[in-house]
Amino acid sequence: MTSALDVHEDTDELDMWVCRFGRDEPGGWGLHHHREHQIIWVGDGRTTAVAGDRTYVLPPTRALFVPGGVPHDTRNRPPSALHCVYVRPEACPLDWTEPTVLDMTPLLRELTLALAGAGVHAEVEEQARSLFFALVRQVPDPGVAVPMPDDPRARVVAVHLVAAPADPRTLEDWAAQLSTSVSTLRRAFVAGTGMTFTDWRTQVRLRAALPMLADGLPVASAGRRAGFSSRAGFVDAFRRHFGRSPGAYARGGR
Repeated sequence: MTSALDVHEDTDELDMWVCRFGRDEPGGWGLHHHREHQIIWVGDGRTTAVAGDRTYVLPPTRALFVPGGVPHDTRNRPPSALHCVYVRPEACPLDWTEPTVLDMTPLLRELTLALAGAGVHAEVEEQARSLFFALVRQVPDPGVAVPMPDDPRARVVAVHLVAAPADPRTLEDWAAQLSTSVSTLRRAFVAGTGMTFTDWRTQVRLRAALPMLADGLPVASAGRRAGFSSRAGFVDAFRRHFGRSPGAYARGGR
């Protein structure tokens, strides 16, 4: 949080403050947590946030509220303008206990930029904070959870597919390569991730598609590169998980 000193000399006396990071700052500080709640927002470009066991890709129209104590990290795609809003729990009117995606309307974006600026009059700053929280709205976005199995054979498969989600090999193919049975791998995925192999791989592919959609890649291309065999299959899987189409997600709508 040392960057906060660039905005406020002594954060110990503040209930809420905003850190701005350089446009070429890639992030990737590693999983960490702190007492303060945090709102992660990128003014342009995009950032990928990990909070708890879920991954979120955030364009400028979205932010992520991370409750105090929840392990998290961010990775930006430079050039991007990352802003982190820190709020002491006792001063925060939000009672959310889980990471929550927020709709960053144009007014909320301007308020965040104003709060990040130096030299804002104390009374104006207090009014801006009150208005900020009055305007905050949740967006239905569960993020994507990709737990990893503990079984060493299943983990070999998982590590490879996280790195290459479009790999078309079936569980039968993997079982033959690893000299084990399909049923063994199937049980290992359910026991280690709480999901069937098919459902787990769908999660991996959805997560892989999110940055491509945020970068403006056409829906069909993003789905194909992530490993979906058809545009229709990608759209259906995406809509079932996120409650809206990939195109609407990329536009920041429903």
